Amino acid sequence: MMRPESKYKCVIIDDDINCIQLLKEYVYALPELSVHATFSNPAAAIKEIKDRKGVDFLFLDIDMDISGLDIARMLREHVCFIVFVTGHPECALEAFSVNADRFLLKPVSLQKFALTVNELQSQHARLNA
Repeated sequence: MMRPESKYKCVIIDDDINCIQLLKEYVYALPELSVHATFSNPAAAIKEIKDRKGVDFLFLDIDMDISGLDIARMLREHVCFIVFVTGHPECALEAFSVNADRFLLKPVSLQKFALTVNELQSQHARLNA
């Protein structure tokens, strides 16, 4: 799914516009990433992602009208990496039960965001070498 010669396509789903904006800035700060789409409406996001092909990173909040945990279950086969970005540490165990790749606790620093992306890219490269 992911090709080193092209940018990794990222989708952000969060019902907080400020969080979307911050994550967009973080994505733009990493030259290997590009923002493919952002959604504050989880229902619209589910349909759109299922229809699109090639989403590499899904950055996903948990506490929304539709639980991010449920969204992750629905979209797991449609994206390469699921990274929860949430203010709910009590959801960490359940996040990994839906096969999330990483769990970042808000507020997330650019350094932590970049480290997470780099770790996932490295893991993917090793598995596909």
